[in-house]
Amino acid sequence: MRAAPACRSARDRFREALVLFSLAALALVCAGPSQAHVLSMSQGSLRIDGESIRYELRMPLTEVPDTPDPKETLLDAFQVLQDDEEGTRINESCREEPGQGLFVCNATYGFSKPPDRIAVRCEFPSVTVPHHIHILRSGEGDVARQTVFDITSMEADIRFTPPTLWEVFTTELGAGARRAITSPELFLFLVALSLAERAKRDLLGCLGAFLLAQAAVAFGGDLLGWIPPARFLEAAAALTVAYLASEILFLPEANNRWLICGGMGCFHGLFLAAFLQSARMNAEYFLPGALASEALLAAALIGLRLRFVRGRFEQLAGILLLVGGLAWFGLRLIE
Repeated sequence: MRAAPACRSARDRFREALVLFSLAALALVCAGPSQAHVLSMSQGSLRIDGESIRYELRMPLTEVPDTPDPKETLLDAFQVLQDDEEGTRINESCREEPGQGLFVCNATYGFSKPPDRIAVRCEFPSVTVPHHIHILRSGEGDVARQTVFDITSMEADIRFTPPTLWEVFTTELGAGARRAITSPELFLFLVALSLAERAKRDLLGCLGAFLLAQAAVAFGGDLLGWIPPARFLEAAAALTVAYLASEILFLPEANNRWLICGGMGCFHGLFLAAFLQSARMNAEYFLPGALASEALLAAALIGLRLRFVRGRFEQLAGILLLVGGLAWFGLRLIE
């Protein structure tokens, strides 16, 4: 009977250590987006030319790695193989196109026999930023096949045949899911959302309003074809984190916070619309994957918050989010 208080004390110490570890990880995540652009993406194309493969890379100048020889860094991070035979890279060149804000590289990969199915290893997230996404198109015109590379998927088999409807659906659904999981700005906001209310019903209301607004704006923005500049989107995303954190700290008893969450969803929906336009994906395939993954991630964060984060830990998390959001916003303004 006397051991019970000691057991409870040990359990409480373990819980406190777990929360402190999570808050330290949150502090690192808060610092992450301020160091790099959160909408980090590049485009590439592969075409068969006899017994060779021709590759073109188009990457925004802001995403080019800061190394003595960015051409070698990028092309070394992109490998083309056939039956475990690595293509011999020839005729490689890179150039800046300041008018378009692009860094364009071209390379030819030679093989001993005409390629029909190849493997590609793309390690751009290792040499740029971890959340970088590379959209690779293989083939031309109507037969072009699209493959998405990111930190969760750096290798893929490539075929130069028209994709089936099922392949398009699974590729774009998976791209939406991976985009949600690897987005630092979205993760920070979902952490803030999980702290926005104390009752489970109110938290789910905030999440529902956020997802609905995000879906509507993403679909509408993609349909209209108008997206604000990436710099504006990043600054707006930073403010959504900072504003919700300030509500948590200074207005803990405020009502109808689901309206605030819905408004924030509009800004994050523009991020998804920008991705859809850049990647030329179908909203009806991409968005269900993204929104379902966001819902699962948010549900996990809400469950952890309700179980472990209360009182001073809630306030400390709010302070970290507020400072991180404001620092991120400030850096984007002075760039």
